[in-house]
Amino acid sequence: MSDFLESAKQLWDGFLTRFIETIVSTVDFPALPGLAGEVYTLVIRWVLPILAAAILLRCVLPFFQNGQGKSVWGYLRMADGERLPIRNWENLMGRSKLCDIVINLPFVSRSHAVLTFHNGAWSVADLGSKGGVKVNGAEIEKLQAVNIHYGDTISLSGADMTLVSPEEEPREPLHENDAVRTKESGRYFSSGGTLFLILLFLILGGIQIIFSMGTEENPALPIILLIFIMAISLHYTLTRWFNRKNMELELLCYFLCGLNLFIVASASPNSLDKQLVAILAGIVVYTVLQVLIGNLGRAEKLKFFLIASALVLMVLNLSLGETYFGAKRWINLGFVSFQPMEFVKIAFVMAGTATLDRLLTTRNMTAFIAFSGACIGTLVLIRDFGTAVVIFGTFIVIAFMQSGDLRTILLVTAGAVFGGIAAVSFMPYIATRFAAWGNVWELANTTGYQQTRTMIAAASGGLLGVGGGNGYFKYIPAADTDLIFGLLSEEWGLLIALTAVLSIVFIAVYAVLSTRNCRSSFYAIAACGAASIFLIQMALNVLGSVDILPLTGITVPFLSNGGSSMIASWGLLAFIKSADDRIRPDKADYDEEEDDEEEGD
Repeated sequence: MSDFLESAKQLWDGFLTRFIETIVSTVDFPALPGLAGEVYTLVIRWVLPILAAAILLRCVLPFFQNGQGKSVWGYLRMADGERLPIRNWENLMGRSKLCDIVINLPFVSRSHAVLTFHNGAWSVADLGSKGGVKVNGAEIEKLQAVNIHYGDTISLSGADMTLVSPEEEPREPLHENDAVRTKESGRYFSSGGTLFLILLFLILGGIQIIFSMGTEENPALPIILLIFIMAISLHYTLTRWFNRKNMELELLCYFLCGLNLFIVASASPNSLDKQLVAILAGIVVYTVLQVLIGNLGRAEKLKFFLIASALVLMVLNLSLGETYFGAKRWINLGFVSFQPMEFVKIAFVMAGTATLDRLLTTRNMTAFIAFSGACIGTLVLIRDFGTAVVIFGTFIVIAFMQSGDLRTILLVTAGAVFGGIAAVSFMPYIATRFAAWGNVWELANTTGYQQTRTMIAAASGGLLGVGGGNGYFKYIPAADTDLIFGLLSEEWGLLIALTAVLSIVFIAVYAVLSTRNCRSSFYAIAACGAASIFLIQMALNVLGSVDILPLTGITVPFLSNGGSSMIASWGLLAFIKSADDRIRPDKADYDEEEDDEEEGD
């Protein structure tokens, strides 16, 4: 029996030895990490688009479904006892349905007067109405603002109304952050849950890039991603603590900046640390600008400082700028280089802002037109025609919001078109770009090289992409800047690329819809101006890279590699955020509980 067991043991040992030898000879153990990376990439390619779509939806839906908290800055009590709420700092009064405060009486003009709250005081101005405006029985001059106080009587062509405080009783002038607010019901989406999805997206995507590229090629990537995750988590926490507003915009930009780091890690790993510094600097600029422009008085002072700074930057660009790829865009200080005209965009938006009383009583656009001419003239001289198109398109939007004069705007546009035709005709660099437009496949190895490779890369990536760092398009010049759509589509898939594009579209929609209940036309113009820059840049970049529009060499906000562009994008975002006066549902509930406790005491 013992001999049988010994023979069986020897047979089993021999079988195990041969089995292990077969496995060792068949499986390449050094290749197992690569195999694990391929399996991980195969799985994660399906997970990341779902996460991206969920992030976008969780940022979009609250804007349309959550309570749109509205400020009530005071009331107008009519002679019959009806109360008309004052929901803005600047209110157009008249018979027209487009007015902020509608006085539906036949003897009141369509646009009769403007009621304004500024620097802690109310004022009313007659807009040249037929029936005139009286304050406490005294007629006021046309097109001139007169200060008023709670309890004063305003008369529009004999229609009397009394200005009362939000609590319906006279008191000291309120501060610009002091208002009674109302809240509508709606579904509440936790921004913390959205942040968790963003962090999960960053972690999973970062692991995939590390698998595909290896730490030898990009050793700083894990540390960079960790710092970025910690930074946005800290910014989110502090913003939630000190700010009562919703955070859809910030969350979307965290997501876009994460994609930006993935793109830079793949196409330009040596500049990854600089790009992280630019993102962090942009967040700081965004936060500081929000504080500064939150007060209208400070915002108007900041406007002139930014305009003066922009003029200095333009002079420096013309005198010290260095030429790359045909355009004199850069200033090199040795330790850092930057594009001055990116920062000028912030000043340009501010230059077009104005309060409603100024717009309706003076309609003076001379200074803005002069500053716009200086900006566009500088861009033409440095041969940055892509940015010139962006600035001019934004000028059209701001000019229309300021004046509403379509005839003048059409004349200006016609002049710009003739100027553009002249530039194409007499400047070979621009003419070459236009010559390739619509013919890139016939010029695939010359002037159409970049566009054709962009379309090939986007097609090869399919819906899910080949995985971050696994693409070939990153070796094409300007893949991470002017041709970002091709790189994003190839490595991360068309679904994520379209999610990124839709995120920027939503930021623009956010700006436009926020102006409906905006405190001041100052913020409404700033928000729409910034949104115009985002939309025009994205359209020129994406549509230019696939040959629908001429390739202009413009970047996509938050996505393209570049420190100046990133900082400027965050700065412009502050203007869009300033137009939104909504309060988070959780914060609104908390404020109401505080009010109830005070009343109980």
